[in-house]
Amino acid sequence: MTGLLDTGSQATLMRQSVLASQFPDYGVKELPSFVRLRAANGLKIPCLGYAMMDFEIEGHKIVERGVFIVDDEFSSNPLIIGMNVVQACWDTVFKGAEGPVSFSCQNPKFQHVWREAFAVCRRTTVTAEDGFLGYIWPARRRGVVVPARSEVVVWGRARSGPQGQNYCGLVEALPEPSSVAVARTLVAVSQGRVPVRLRNLNEFPVSIGRYQKLGRLFQVEEADVHGTRDVSLMPGEDGVVEVGVVEASAGEEKDPVFDLLGMADRPDLTAEEQGKLAALLKKWEKVFSANEEDFGRTNIVQHQIPTGDANPVRERFRPLPPLLYKEMRALLSGMLQGGIITESSSPWAAPIVMVRKKDGSWRFCVDYRKLNSVTHKDAFPLPRIEETLTSMTKAEWFSTLDLASGYWQVEVDPRDREKTAFTTPLGLFEFQRMPFGLCNAPATFQRLMQQCLSGQITESLLVYLDDIIVYSPDFATHLRHLDEVFERLWKHGLKLRPDKCKLLHREVKFLGHVVNQKGVLPDPEKVSAVTDWPVPTTAKQLKAFLGLAGYYRRFVPEFAKVARPLNTLMVGIPNDKKLGSRPITWSAECQVAFEALKKALTQAPILAYADFNQPFVLYTDASNQGLGAVLAQVQEGKERVIAYASRSLHPTERNDANYSSFKLELLALKWAITEKFKDYLTGAKFVVFTDNNPVAHLQSARLGAVEQRWVAQLASFDFEVKYRAGRENTNADALSRFPTASEPPVRTGNDGVGVSAVAITAAELDNMPEDLCEGWEAAQIADPDLQIVRRYVEQSIMPSGHERRTLSDGVTKLLRQHKRLCIQGGVLCRKVIDPNTHELNCQIVCPAARHLEVWRRHHEATAHAGAERTLSSLRRHFFWTDMDKEVRGFQSGCTTCSIQKDRTEPRAPL
Repeated sequence: MTGLLDTGSQATLMRQSVLASQFPDYGVKELPSFVRLRAANGLKIPCLGYAMMDFEIEGHKIVERGVFIVDDEFSSNPLIIGMNVVQACWDTVFKGAEGPVSFSCQNPKFQHVWREAFAVCRRTTVTAEDGFLGYIWPARRRGVVVPARSEVVVWGRARSGPQGQNYCGLVEALPEPSSVAVARTLVAVSQGRVPVRLRNLNEFPVSIGRYQKLGRLFQVEEADVHGTRDVSLMPGEDGVVEVGVVEASAGEEKDPVFDLLGMADRPDLTAEEQGKLAALLKKWEKVFSANEEDFGRTNIVQHQIPTGDANPVRERFRPLPPLLYKEMRALLSGMLQGGIITESSSPWAAPIVMVRKKDGSWRFCVDYRKLNSVTHKDAFPLPRIEETLTSMTKAEWFSTLDLASGYWQVEVDPRDREKTAFTTPLGLFEFQRMPFGLCNAPATFQRLMQQCLSGQITESLLVYLDDIIVYSPDFATHLRHLDEVFERLWKHGLKLRPDKCKLLHREVKFLGHVVNQKGVLPDPEKVSAVTDWPVPTTAKQLKAFLGLAGYYRRFVPEFAKVARPLNTLMVGIPNDKKLGSRPITWSAECQVAFEALKKALTQAPILAYADFNQPFVLYTDASNQGLGAVLAQVQEGKERVIAYASRSLHPTERNDANYSSFKLELLALKWAITEKFKDYLTGAKFVVFTDNNPVAHLQSARLGAVEQRWVAQLASFDFEVKYRAGRENTNADALSRFPTASEPPVRTGNDGVGVSAVAITAAELDNMPEDLCEGWEAAQIADPDLQIVRRYVEQSIMPSGHERRTLSDGVTKLLRQHKRLCIQGGVLCRKVIDPNTHELNCQIVCPAARHLEVWRRHHEATAHAGAERTLSSLRRHFFWTDMDKEVRGFQSGCTTCSIQKDRTEPRAPL
């Protein structure tokens, strides 16, 4: 048949009617959800599915090429041959040939068309068939976020291959499916840095964590691009590998520090200013961290942990889901290699919890609450931000600097390192560098920074923990100030994180304030919860706003007069839930009063600067609409607001089965402290008021796995929780009932193809031997039934009726669970709601060859418990069909149980 040869198309398309009439034997398969087709004009192509078809072109057979089946109305051409077929034809004709190869046909016009198509293909010669150098990892510490429906070029790093050399490499996608497409490109690798082109066709951003692979790297020797005249005459060299239609060019790499600092595109700086800045950065290039393993080390201050005569505190490690052992092992290995931790034999031991970061990667938190309770507190003062910020009023240039893994640049006193020991299923370790979570860590770090930058503080810079702001009246002075800061940091062994530094700006954000040449203003984000408050439409909404405003009425002159139009609307409305939701009549006078109260709530005297030498007061509340929080301080005998915060609940948080009122209130507490107000509360002492009484007894409450992780994140903060009745907690209560928009959750790069990702939770898991937590992917692939099930799950399809009749009973039973099955970390799992915690958990689908081993290990771990208890333990981790029947059979054959089982002896006759 005839068709259109289109070298501009990545895919091959066929009309539905052509497939039905000429190729009825080919079945149409369902298209995976992540595949979307668009024409050159950007319009979506209606695709009905795809078929794997064979082609024969002038005697050359092309096997198993994907063809998209489209609606007849979309295309007037019966067949459009894209580059997936053209490149496969190139391989068939030229690859591996030892002499000249001719591609000719009787129709000269047809031959000319194929010559032109072949000329588009890019070729490169690999040094060997096994030229694989290793995997490419994100170069940034926080990984990579690819925005929705976009393509970006990011920097990756190659740990293997020629070190310290520049060479040519070939970037290939990973063999397993991913939410992000990786372009096959020829690149210049410099000092292990690899440019990688990523494409996200999803409607949501995708995050790739620092420990997730970006792609594969192959070493190449030379590139050979065949022109039109060469195509029909000369074959490719041995080991030819296609590069694809992406332009294979990497260009000359710019200065890494200049690039990471975002200085490449600064139209606000003149060419002369950019040149002077580039010279300064070149001079102090070594003060900037080159990668996540490159952080400084200072010896002018060592962290001490004074515990007096207190006895060592030792706790057992907390169980972890089997699928997190790999992540934990990678984290520990990296910290061991970096000299952050070392193996320990300490009498002290604190537990850890695994916490997923916003970018999708994992980190662990050490729960040092018991160690902190016996540690003598360090009273080193933190700076008064208000007084220092006022000294910036004459400045016009600002730079903010952030230290790379700041705490890890400080050593722990060798005499106290054993006290930092933490226990894991993989052993006992202790910190050589200062960890997060210790109560005196902020004071130690502030002492370090003030010793390092003494003489410059308040004159040209302000430092608060690992955040530094440098300010100057003119450009030349600012360069001199930066030069002095860089020299001090280098002299004391400290390094900066380049991607977090902002150099030479007219306006910057620092510690919840916007600083520019006009002065210091509150960060709009910390008052947006009030400024963005919508106009009330019901009595219930108006009552909530008046509750917030009334809480601070003593700061608003003539409050009753200003709020009278709003209070008038509430007259005659009884305090009833149903009647309180009825509409109200809003007038222009009401709008004036509404705006006046919002303005009063977001400026002095209600809104004030933070005084870090005074304790903070935090009010939190949660409702079925959202979370709310108010950070305040008592200054000059009156309570002043420092910042407001609110957000809507995520869909999963609205599930009553998963989130009780206690859990929501604890979420509000964790969110306010560790996310919204972290800059204020780190190293400070504060009191939290909540209207949930159980939260006030957090230390003695029985917590689930998720709550334990949240509490572990709170361990490094010094606070006390107190109960306050809801009618007295109206400021935070109002914000929680009318929150601002929720931040959309970021999807992770290992979400899987066509299967929703599941957050793995540790729901009171039993201690599991390490050797039972590995090798599941290989074991599942070796199992004939699971191999088939994995294929269907990975492709997000179900077998047809004809295929189903050929499947075994085991496969059929497992596929009945298809809505619950997913691939997590390469392992086939089953999603299930834990009956104890009501949280979503993952069970490993256990291959038949390991049923007996898994049962035996759990049965022995439970001291040869009965069938019900053993089954309960097994179901927390594993799933297989007919588990109940099989386990009871194993139990009946257990010799130990038979010996220990009580026997009822017959009574002797009288």
